Amino acid sequence: MNIVDLFLQHATAAPAKTAIVFGDSALSYAQVQDRTERLCGLLEAMGVREGDCILVALDNGIEFALTMLAAAELGAMLAPVATSMPAVAMRRSLDATCARFVIASNPVCRRLLGSAAGRGDDLSMLVVGAPLAGCHDFSQLERNDATYRLGSHPADPQLDYLLTMTSGSTGDPKPITLSQTGKIRRSLDGARDLYGLDGDDVIITSTPMYHSLGFRLSLLPLLIGATAVILPRFTPKGWIDAVDSHAVSFAIMVSSHLELIAQWLSEHPASLSSLKTVVSSSALLRPDIKQRCIDLFDCDFHECYGASEVGIVTNLAPADCRDNLASVGKALDYVELAILDETGRALPSGHIGEIACRTKTAFSGYYHRADATATSMRDGYFCTGDVGHVDKDGFLHLAGRKKDIIIVGGSNVYPDDVEAVLREAPGVKDCSVIGVPDSYFGEATLAVITTDSSDIDLRRIRVFCAERLADFQQPQAYEILDELPRTALGKIQRQVLRDRYEGYDATADLRRLMRRGA
Repeated sequence: MNIVDLFLQHATAAPAKTAIVFGDSALSYAQVQDRTERLCGLLEAMGVREGDCILVALDNGIEFALTMLAAAELGAMLAPVATSMPAVAMRRSLDATCARFVIASNPVCRRLLGSAAGRGDDLSMLVVGAPLAGCHDFSQLERNDATYRLGSHPADPQLDYLLTMTSGSTGDPKPITLSQTGKIRRSLDGARDLYGLDGDDVIITSTPMYHSLGFRLSLLPLLIGATAVILPRFTPKGWIDAVDSHAVSFAIMVSSHLELIAQWLSEHPASLSSLKTVVSSSALLRPDIKQRCIDLFDCDFHECYGASEVGIVTNLAPADCRDNLASVGKALDYVELAILDETGRALPSGHIGEIACRTKTAFSGYYHRADATATSMRDGYFCTGDVGHVDKDGFLHLAGRKKDIIIVGGSNVYPDDVEAVLREAPGVKDCSVIGVPDSYFGEATLAVITTDSSDIDLRRIRVFCAERLADFQQPQAYEILDELPRTALGKIQRQVLRDRYEGYDATADLRRLMRRGA
């Protein structure tokens, strides 16, 4: 059974049921089916065939959701990218995915047409928004008769369906490949069954649909007969208002958004009585924020850990939350979890190493990158690049990214450990800890902080950290920024900070003191 088969089951059983809500627009299952059929006809006329790749650069909206279904019907692949991606990076994504078709907003199409050197003639573009010369027009859907019928092209569910881009804006893209079967398993096993969802649920999407989480949350309702509420963008008030007005029952949220919602709710109380389940995802939720969320949301609260390549790996269930706030839960029933040392040997409980897993929701590999796929695997286990340990009770604890570990004089410093202390220091609003090359220690620890205090005292912060961290964990230097660089999902971009502070001398003051002492 493929994606369209599942959708059609619900469209046939309840055609008048609301399928998608976006702003003031709402489409029934029958209307989604009709518009998807029109889109299939348009894409076929453009030349899209089974196995072709379509680059999608759209903001959240109904057009994106229709594109998901149309590509599944035609057996095509989707490669979603951010609409803000520069044209040169988008060109790299086109090359990495071999995409000859583009569905994009008017500004993106303009950028691509303006950078057409070497690629303009062989691209077929479908513009969403104002019509544009040289592009097919998405609004033709409303004018053309629907001659295509969903289900007339029984696509093999094992076909590649989604190419989730990685490193597209900073280096060579490495697309993560998922088949239709892979997406179905993540929706049914990794969401519907895990959280007890059904057709009566109303599921909200507030993250960008080009990201794997936003894509999954928008597709999930259409596969289980539920209703999708899609927000154009996230704001705490907008999310709360949407939950209230549409009786949203289920949400998977990125941790930074949950933190903002918790802050808003503490100042503007709201009942949010329709919510049955809230899940924290994408980045580790600080224990104090986790506790605040548990107290604020009168519903089941989960935290999950996973990766785009493997889906959800662990779940911290409501019954375990209060006693395991520092954990991200236990492995799902169908996941085999392992902690590996540098040689690939499995480590016992309590020992920190790289998190690896084997699961039926794993990706098919990196698109046209057999070398990268092979490098990421050890004996059938995918190596996540994250570091952590499993305690004696089977709960997974994260320590950060493997590439973010700072080796100071031969000792491993885990940024998350230092940041947890720094966030409690006087005057510190937020922080990120990075390693910088150092002639004395090999690497040194630089703490980049933000503050809402007009008279922050770095000496007090140093004393605070000295009382709570081992000597090798102490930041050797501090820098203050107005704000930390973040992704669209709110994750701190440590690589941006590493680039900014390239060549930074974190131990200059220490070396001067040592020379005086000598």
